[in-house]
Order: sequence, then C-alpha cells, then structure tokens
Amino acid sequence: MPLIILGLLVVVGIVIYALAMKKQNEEVDTRTVRERYPHVFEKFEEKMEQMKKGANYTIIDDDEEAAEEAEDINAKYRDEDGHTLHFPDDAEVEKRKRNIN
Repeated sequence: MPLIILGLLVVVGIVIYALAMKKQNEEVDTRTVRERYPHVFEKFEEKMEQMKKGANYTIIDDDEEAAEEAEDINAKYRDEDGHTLHFPDDAEVEKRKRNIN
C-alpha cells in the first residue's frame, strides 16, 4: 500500500512539473535577437561602416620587390605542387629565438 501512494505522488509530481514547464514555455519570447535588441545592431552596423570608410588596403602586387622577397622566403617551404608547407628543419632554433617553450 505505501508503494502505491508513493507511486501516485510521483505521478502527480510529474504532471505538475509538466504543466509548469508548458506554462513557462508559453511565456518565452520567440523574437530573434535582432528584434529584441535593435539598438545594439544599429550601433554595430554604424561601426562597420566607419571601419569600411577608414580602411586602407595595400596590394603587395604593386610592389614588385616586396612580392619577390615574399616569394623567395616562401619558396623554401613549398612542395612540388606549390601548396604544401613543411615543418621547418630548424624548429628548435626558432623556438629559442622566439622564447617559446
């Protein structure tokens, strides 16, 4: 008999919990973040426009000497296909030079 009463209490508790969760889900705001906080996104878009206007782009192709220097530096790490970068042979020297443990 005590197990039946205990079981009924558990079932009633589960039903009450389910009803409470259903009521709570109905109160949840389903708007998107942009709809809830439009002022934040307006400021963000303004900042992005300011950044785009103030950006200075330099193309390395205009400076042929710098492009050749970069080509020489990168050439020793390329494979035959020109895309593979290999781990440098002097990694320990580089680690010591840059104080990387």
